Amino acid sequence: MIEEFLKTEKEAIDKELIDYFAYLNESEKEILLKDFFAQLQEFILNKNAKRLHPILLIAAFIGIVNPINLNNQIDQIRKVSLAVEFLHSGHLIHDDLIDDDNERRNKPTFHVQLKNELNKVYDKIEIHNKNEIIQMYGRDMSILGGTQGYLLGLNVIKSSKFSENLKLLALNEYTSAMDNLMKGQIIEEYMNYHNITMSLEQYLIIAEMQRASLLEKSTKIGAILAKGNNHYQINPLSKAMNLMGQAFAIRDDIIDLVSDIKARKKKIIYIFAVQNTDEEQSKTLNEIYHLDELSRNDVKTVETIFAETNAVIIAEHFSKNLISQAKASLKNIYPDLNKNQKAFFNEFSDYLYMRSF
Repeated sequence: MIEEFLKTEKEAIDKELIDYFAYLNESEKEILLKDFFAQLQEFILNKNAKRLHPILLIAAFIGIVNPINLNNQIDQIRKVSLAVEFLHSGHLIHDDLIDDDNERRNKPTFHVQLKNELNKVYDKIEIHNKNEIIQMYGRDMSILGGTQGYLLGLNVIKSSKFSENLKLLALNEYTSAMDNLMKGQIIEEYMNYHNITMSLEQYLIIAEMQRASLLEKSTKIGAILAKGNNHYQINPLSKAMNLMGQAFAIRDDIIDLVSDIKARKKKIIYIFAVQNTDEEQSKTLNEIYHLDELSRNDVKTVETIFAETNAVIIAEHFSKNLISQAKASLKNIYPDLNKNQKAFFNEFSDYLYMRSF
């Protein structure tokens, strides 16, 4: 059931995105801004994007709204769902820039895409410090592009046809999600640059801010616009999504284990490992994580210590336990979600946990 719903709604959201960028192109008179929005469109309209955040918003709305009103409002809620996709895309642009990543969803990251575009312009032009200028262009325009994504999302909600009161409540959740994303990034970068090993509690706080928050807020916006009951429907659904988001972060870190070791990032596997290392293992980890560059043998050594301390297994069990707690919270929703959406959210929790296998 979930795969069909994800596929159908992704297609609908992609169409809404195409329509929205057509509207931006038509309404914008400044030719340079038209070109910038075209670059943003190229990055966001990636066929490999899953559109999970807008789909969750739509699923929550469908699950709670009075069925009598659904047909009249489904098109409008799909338009509103673009808000959280723009917010997510803006954050990805900034995150990729900070991490200096070259690829996102099998295509160039936004700053690399922009550098490639300017490189073509400068291809046959001799100019002093050309590479440095191209580098700065990709950086500067990505800072602006990510911020523009946040603003586009705000405008989507503001221009929707829902009541002013509901829009205000939705905007509060949207800005809260944006605030959490930025604060989570600030804390993580601060710890990285100060070489601070985070505790499990700190890890979960960052996971909640950077991963769980947008999943939770996307769902909450949909529930609010459906006029859900705050105590009996919205809160338990929000709690479930928050737990799923933390599990999602842990699964991502398990998937990215090797790349995180190479980058000497002290994520969840490292945290669980150091809690169970002996003196020799602890010394080895400390020495390797202070190297400027890791060899293949160094990476293998760290992986071996992680295996010997059962760090990956512990992380998997921890993630699975969070999913179980999320399912328990879903059971507390009353009045319950409609049958199909109840099944969707239960399946979605498993989808997050099993997606790497």
